[in-house]
Amino acid sequence: MTFIQPNKNNSFLNKVLSILISGLILGTFLLVVLYNRMVNFNHNLSATRSELQKIQAQNAELKDKVFSLFDSRSSYDFEGKLIQDKNPQYLEIDPKWSFASRF
Repeated sequence: MTFIQPNKNNSFLNKVLSILISGLILGTFLLVVLYNRMVNFNHNLSATRSELQKIQAQNAELKDKVFSLFDSRSSYDFEGKLIQDKNPQYLEIDPKWSFASRF
């Protein structure tokens, strides 16, 4: 007569299965965490891109304003407002300091 003992040989198999199942659960948890971090990274990246575009637009507006101030074809005309000096007085440098001015 043969007695069936179901728990006699299954202890090793149960240990292996429990390790595999716990690894599967841990791997699933890590994948969810990784997915959440990737979504947050993409969200922050898009927010940074939009902020960069705003800053670039402001920079372009400032450049336009600066270039319009220094534009030679601007509406402000200097002709007629400048006076030619007949006897200009120039700045003269003392000759003893001419050697020091080379450095």
